[in-house]
Amino acid sequence: MGSIRFTAGITLRLVLIFSAMLALAVMTGQEARLFSILGVGLLLVVLVVELFHKILRTNRILESLLDSIRYGDYNKNIGEKAKDLGFSGLAEAAQQIIRAISSAQIEKETQYQYLQTILEHIHTAVITLNEKHQTELVNPLALNTLGMYTTRRPSWKEIGKAAPHFADTVARLGESGREMIRLSNTPVGKQLLILANTVKIGGRKIKILTFQDIEPEIEQKEMESWHTISRIMAHEIMNSLTPLSSLTETGIMMLQEDGKVRDIATLPQTTINNLYQALTTIADRNRALCQFIGNYRQLSRLPLPEKETLLVSGLLDEIGELYREPMREKGIGFTVSPGPATRLTIQGDHGQLKQVLINLVKNGMEALDNVKEPGLGISAKRVFDQVHVEVSDNGPGIPTDLLNKIFVPFFSTKPEGSGIGLSLSRQIIRNHGGQLSVASVPGIGTRFRVSLPLDEKAP
Repeated sequence: MGSIRFTAGITLRLVLIFSAMLALAVMTGQEARLFSILGVGLLLVVLVVELFHKILRTNRILESLLDSIRYGDYNKNIGEKAKDLGFSGLAEAAQQIIRAISSAQIEKETQYQYLQTILEHIHTAVITLNEKHQTELVNPLALNTLGMYTTRRPSWKEIGKAAPHFADTVARLGESGREMIRLSNTPVGKQLLILANTVKIGGRKIKILTFQDIEPEIEQKEMESWHTISRIMAHEIMNSLTPLSSLTETGIMMLQEDGKVRDIATLPQTTINNLYQALTTIADRNRALCQFIGNYRQLSRLPLPEKETLLVSGLLDEIGELYREPMREKGIGFTVSPGPATRLTIQGDHGQLKQVLINLVKNGMEALDNVKEPGLGISAKRVFDQVHVEVSDNGPGIPTDLLNKIFVPFFSTKPEGSGIGLSLSRQIIRNHGGQLSVASVPGIGTRFRVSLPLDEKAP
């Protein structure tokens, strides 16, 4: 309706201007009086100026409305003026737009405050960088972790100056990756696990850095491990020392009478036999204790791997050749599957990795005793940038309550087990930058998985 009114006003003015121009032309051709010509000419000028003024005024009103939209400041006077010009609908539409923009700005600010609140209260340090490597979001925990005790957002250059090792690691990670570093620029040394990931938001690349001081967790785990080892060692040593002490005292009692050493010629054969049996038991327990201590030394003095390029299929073939005949003799179905990618290579210590696979296969064989139609398989496959070697059996499985204990040093479910095989294997794999994990379902079977970094640079 408002636009019709505006159009009608402009049309009327144009008709009047055209009529005045036509009248002026007629009067000039008929040699009319000068006063009449000047009057019509003046009227034409007034009409043109008035049209120009209306258009200019309309332009100013529109600019004011657009400025109101731009800055979210709706001026009621502008709305009244627009109404006078026939733009009441435009003014109302502008007001609705302003309200929508204002609501969107409030929602955006609320979301930003919500995000800031989360960043301030989560227990993970967060830094985001734009394509120009400028910091956009930095939560307080990130600053405290890096030893930057400030309330303002620092630049990446300032972060690099305060924590150069951290900045160098981030640069080395590139667009994505993870690495653990020791941070020494803080009053208390920290061990950081840094995760880097790059995402696209609104067409821009944003690099998200999350990191956390895992030193307290590591210390807690180390303390728990030491408590477990100490308890197991104390148990094993006491199991050996208690009978040793008892047998020693019994032997002393056999060899003395009234507080004096008996003459050997007076000892009956029964006493001599008992002494021999006691000494034999003492010797056996002493050997067991020495073996236990030797196992501990083996676990604590594991040498670092001497890495070389290894073909995974070749390693599996060696295990297959080693166990194919023993498996056949025990009636165990044995399969070796190097996978479709037979050229998978890794960097590792041949002897140590072979020992790990031997331990896993041996454990699997022992688990298959008294199992109908026993089966054991070794397979390898590539998963992203890793090689997964799996040793699976269809044995009775491992009880759920024991899954978290089987890698604890000296813990064993077998009467004759030393309890260091799996612990030693996990330590070897960790020294190779990989992981040794287990999955088991009681009554169905067990699968051990060795995950190692793929050597993609190998020919």
